Amino acid sequence: MSPIASRHLERWAPWGLLLLVLLIWQAICSAFDVSEYIFPSPARIADQLVEFHAEILKHAWRTLWVTLLGFAIAIVVGVALGFLIGSSRLAYAAIYPLMTAFNALPKA
Repeated sequence: MSPIASRHLERWAPWGLLLLVLLIWQAICSAFDVSEYIFPSPARIADQLVEFHAEILKHAWRTLWVTLLGFAIAIVVGVALGFLIGSSRLAYAAIYPLMTAFNALPKA
C-alpha cells in the first residue's frame, strides 16, 4: 500500500469504526427488540436529539458558561495563590502541605 493510501486509510479509520459500531448497535436493538428505556437505539437517540434540540442547546449553553466561569475562577485563585506562595516563605510553609494533600485526592 502506498504511503498516501495508508495515510488516507488512517484518516478515515476512526469514522469507519464509529459507523460500524453504530450499525451493530442498531442491529442489536432491532433484532432483539431491546426496550428503549434500557438501551435506546442510535436512530431513537437521533430522533430525540432532533425533537428536543432547543432544550438540549439551552442546557448545553448554560453548562458551557458555568464551566467557563469555574475555569476563570480557578485561574484567578491559582494565580493569586501562586503569587502569594512565591513571594512569602510563611505562605509557602502554610499552604504547600495542603496543596500537596489536595493533589493526592482522586479526581472526579
